[in-house]
Amino acid sequence: MAAGVIPHHFVANPELAEAYVCVDALNLARDTGFLSIIIEGDALTVINKVNCSGIDRSSLRALTKQVHDMRAVFSSLSFSYIGRSCNAVAHLLAREDRGSSCPRFWIEEAPPIIEQAALQDIWWVNSPI
Repeated sequence: MAAGVIPHHFVANPELAEAYVCVDALNLARDTGFLSIIIEGDALTVINKVNCSGIDRSSLRALTKQVHDMRAVFSSLSFSYIGRSCNAVAHLLAREDRGSSCPRFWIEEAPPIIEQAALQDIWWVNSPI
């Protein structure tokens, strides 16, 4: 439905980068009027923290608080862990972001390589194990 890349320079670790992505995805969804959201990620630590209602005392706490504060904006919001093999789109978007200095967004279409990867991700999710 929608995709985007927002440069975050000087991020200390991969978990922090994934937490920024969660906040950015929620902002994009809110700004484009989506009310029912499913965010999938391959950083299990981040997924667990945004799904937990307890107090977060980690270095991610400011971002997880933003995620929790934004829950009221959506009628349905879920965060799910998926393996890297089913998350090719996220990695292509991250690679697309390298070297970029400005945010870019796509609504209902994306560069062909991203659309092809999305179809492959759907295949992985729907394939029998």
